[in-house]
Amino acid sequence: MSLAFSPHFKEVPVFKLKHLAVALPLTATLMGCGPEDLQDEQSVQGLEPQAELGTLEDELVYSHGDNWAAPAPASPLGTTTGRVCFLTRIQGRFDSAVDSVHVFTSGGSWYVGGSGGTSARAGCAKLTPGDTFGGEYTWNAGQRLPTNLGSTTGRVCFLSRVGGAFNSGADWVRVYPQGGSWFLFGDSLSGTGYARARCVSVPASGGDRGWNQTQGYPTHLGTTSGRSCALSYMTGQFDSMSESLSIISDTGSWYLRGSSAHWGVGGRAQCF
Repeated sequence: MSLAFSPHFKEVPVFKLKHLAVALPLTATLMGCGPEDLQDEQSVQGLEPQAELGTLEDELVYSHGDNWAAPAPASPLGTTTGRVCFLTRIQGRFDSAVDSVHVFTSGGSWYVGGSGGTSARAGCAKLTPGDTFGGEYTWNAGQRLPTNLGSTTGRVCFLSRVGGAFNSGADWVRVYPQGGSWFLFGDSLSGTGYARARCVSVPASGGDRGWNQTQGYPTHLGTTSGRSCALSYMTGQFDSMSESLSIISDTGSWYLRGSSAHWGVGGRAQCF
């Protein structure tokens, strides 16, 4: 079984904001396997609060997030009660198995952190009563079938951790819906790539939308009102702080953008 997705993109150094939506093509034959839950909590040492990002203009769902950059300790994001947090920026050097970014829970709080030469930003969303988030699922290099994350009915899933070497457009990880289920899958030429995903009991708001470095503009993801967006796909040569994927807000809309001094960098975002 194979999933073919290995474009080679050209560098576009300047981005101009336009109200557009662009989707990347994906050609695949996909099969599911049983979910593989991981322990949700991690040991966190030496944590120090960092400055909170300004709250984005969404009175219903989006609350706040925070930035993290290696080698700092994981950055606290606040309580897990009634809230779910997710990756909204991935940046930096992914050259080996020790390079990673991660949004995780520990001791009743959310954190964003990682290792190696990377940086990340997390967003958080307030959940309405009755909405819940689950534990993490994993995919590792060499795994030939995607990890089944469960039903798409009333649920949305997104990346919670990315790690390993990303050296070309042939290296990628993605969360996607197929045939009524969510899946996590990828490919890693170095054999070191891996990813985790998390799901929350709220419906997706439209399909995921993509950006790649052949574009000279960010991809429009829709209104910020009552909606949050999380990264669901990453690919390309991440070799320095010049490589990034980022979800931003501007004039009441969400956008997905990126940067690259190398090749094949692209991503997708899922809103909910």
